[in-house]
Amino acid sequence: MTTERVTVRGGVAKLLKRGAILLAIVAGWVGVLAVATAALGPVGSTVLVLGPHVPPRLPEGAGILRAGTGRTVVTAPDAASVRNLYAHGAWLVLPALRNGCMDLRPA
Repeated sequence: MTTERVTVRGGVAKLLKRGAILLAIVAGWVGVLAVATAALGPVGSTVLVLGPHVPPRLPEGAGILRAGTGRTVVTAPDAASVRNLYAHGAWLVLPALRNGCMDLRPA
């Protein structure tokens, strides 16, 4: 009976450990994307801005493409625009596709 308990506890511990590793990998990837976008600028011309609302003031050269609850897709030509979005209340700025998944479809 004691071996069964150890096995069940060991299985739960392994599952929790794997979940924590997966969560750390995903969080690390999002962190790398956020830092790279702020330091080097967006890969394309658009970024996804996560925050409680649309930023009240956008940096010069930036424009809103789509807005929803807690997220906004904005054109941001360079890294200074991305840092400006952070200065104006954005929680997280990540690279985005201009038309979402539609950009990935062949013409």
